[in-house]
Amino acid sequence: METFAALSVKRETAAPPAGVAVPFIFWPAVFGGLAFSIWGEGFDTNLTLAAAAVLMLCVGLPHGAYDLAVASRAFSLGKKSASLIFTIYILTSFLVLALWSLDSALALVLFLTLSAIHFGDDWRMLESALLRFLAGASIVCIPTFFQTESVLILFSALAQNEVRWVGALLVAATPVAILVTIAGMKISWERGNKAWVCAQTASLIGLALLPPQIGFLLYFGFLHSPLHMREVVLLLPTWSKKRFWSYGTIICLGCLVVAALLLPNLISGQSREMSAEAFRLLSMLSAPHLVLTLVMRYDSSRRTILGYFSK
Repeated sequence: METFAALSVKRETAAPPAGVAVPFIFWPAVFGGLAFSIWGEGFDTNLTLAAAAVLMLCVGLPHGAYDLAVASRAFSLGKKSASLIFTIYILTSFLVLALWSLDSALALVLFLTLSAIHFGDDWRMLESALLRFLAGASIVCIPTFFQTESVLILFSALAQNEVRWVGALLVAATPVAILVTIAGMKISWERGNKAWVCAQTASLIGLALLPPQIGFLLYFGFLHSPLHMREVVLLLPTWSKKRFWSYGTIICLGCLVVAALLLPNLISGQSREMSAEAFRLLSMLSAPHLVLTLVMRYDSSRRTILGYFSK
């Protein structure tokens, strides 16, 4: 059986510097979306945006559903230790939910920051953690810069208050984020990863031109999530397909049922409220997911010298 350190090496070599197998479905999804936006009637209908919110969860939740299983393998956890990590994971999610009630503006800023860190994880060809963060921030900055009012409507729904200052900060940061992203693309292209660069470019164009929910869905659901699902498969090599998909389905359905109880607007049928609740749910899950990912990366770095901050 391979050690987790060896699997970590696989994970790093499967990352952007060595080449990413861009999922085939991404291309018809992104170009179909752009074509429909140009020649069709547009996506700005309540039904389309509500469906995008639901689909965003359906295709995005799975890549975090295996956190406990991956952590258990990484640290060889027993039942008691796994239960403790699961409890901490759940408590962290509820703390984020509580923060939305106590200080929604702070919760929004935290969510956007964690998102930038998480999306920056896709840019491992950049040696600096700060540069990876800025490249990840482009996923948030670009739609805010090009579709300011639409994004601010979403932010207001999330924070349940006017938070134009958050949008102003993102708009101001956009030129730097774009320049860093271009630098990352140049490095990736020079290392032979042309498909990855083309996919990122198409994603950013979609984020700039399409409604925020649609642009984010295309990036998050059809590029980012499949990349991380591929890594999860590498980290659980002994799992059969039946066990793998059964486990993920049960976890995701459980999350959606709990979310429907805690976030009733998620099933309201109103796209603005549904989008806000979908992003709020992602924020609840992204915090413990990111912390656990960084802890495992740090642990593997001590054994493989391939950690996130070791370059």
